[in-house]
Amino acid sequence: MPDDPDIWLHIIYGFLHDISIAVYLGGAVAMEFVLGPAQAAIPPAQAQVMGQKTADRFLWLVWGSLSLILVTGFLRLEHMGMAMWHWPFFQTPGGLSESYGRTLLGMILLWCVLAINGALITWYFRPRLQGKLGTQTSAAHVTAAQTAKMAAATWVQRLTRIDLVVAVVIALMGASLKWGGLI
Repeated sequence: MPDDPDIWLHIIYGFLHDISIAVYLGGAVAMEFVLGPAQAAIPPAQAQVMGQKTADRFLWLVWGSLSLILVTGFLRLEHMGMAMWHWPFFQTPGGLSESYGRTLLGMILLWCVLAINGALITWYFRPRLQGKLGTQTSAAHVTAAQTAKMAAATWVQRLTRIDLVVAVVIALMGASLKWGGLI
């Protein structure tokens, strides 16, 4: 058993980092392969309520996981002596001249894709999926609202699928760091 407190910090950072990745990936898989097909099997009004309620809860997990992945990732880099403020991106061994550094940079950029997609879903598309129509709403407004909601739902589904693929790629890139990186 290691007695060095720095080793224990590294283990804790690694554990929290890996758990956060597992929560994000597991949630994305569940949303795509469990919730999506379940929603398709029930009436649209119930599917909308089910989707809204699960998304409300899932977004807490998504943002918590993404935040913890970022924080623990940078803490791990700091512990390894490669913090961003003195990280030798243009030097060796963690720099862009080495596969390890290029893989880390790729992972950070792909994390940014997840964060941007999450922001689009959370603050742009989800508000367009919500809302009720009044009793005095014309048929044209109802049709327009339904069309807008269907377009937003399609974009949410696309971005969710992209996020799943990107998250798997990031996890594989992270695993490759044990052998020096991929890129």
